[in-house]
Amino acid sequence: MRRGFKAHAERLSLETRNRLGIRNDSAIDPIELVQSKGCLVWTPQEVPELDVSHLTQLTVSDPDSWDAVTIKEGGCTVIVVNNTRPAARQANTIMHEWAHLELKHKPSRVDEFENGLLLLSDYPKELEDEADWLSGAMLAPRDGLVALRKRGLDDDQIAEAFGISSQLATWRLRMTGIDRQLRRQY
Repeated sequence: MRRGFKAHAERLSLETRNRLGIRNDSAIDPIELVQSKGCLVWTPQEVPELDVSHLTQLTVSDPDSWDAVTIKEGGCTVIVVNNTRPAARQANTIMHEWAHLELKHKPSRVDEFENGLLLLSDYPKELEDEADWLSGAMLAPRDGLVALRKRGLDDDQIAEAFGISSQLATWRLRMTGIDRQLRRQY
């Protein structure tokens, strides 16, 4: 990641939460955030004119093969999220897709269809890492993690407080060094 990126992501999270009136130790609604930035979030069922066979493929036959796709048409950006996934995973997925947009990442591949529809995909690993970090910081900012850990909450309770998966809570706690920091203080 670029030098200073992690600190930038944490600041952006705190500024955004402050603007939306959301405490640092509380869950943020990813759909509300994305919509406040001018993007739409749809489920496959909400995609206009999506053929029933494609909908069945995406939601019944093979729902484990995808999490989300970002589509740009004209001035409109839509994140289509796999609503068969658990809510905590959807939250992370929506924030991850938004992070690519917020950071103005350029995908390695863009598919353009005859009607002018753009499908953004395949980002380089460094950009995926940045999107992972920013989405994690937005969903569970370091300051909030510290506050919840100081109150004695375990990883699962922290995940519940933020509306994220236990895996993401554990990853954020580990990657931010919070437990090491708190052990040294006591």
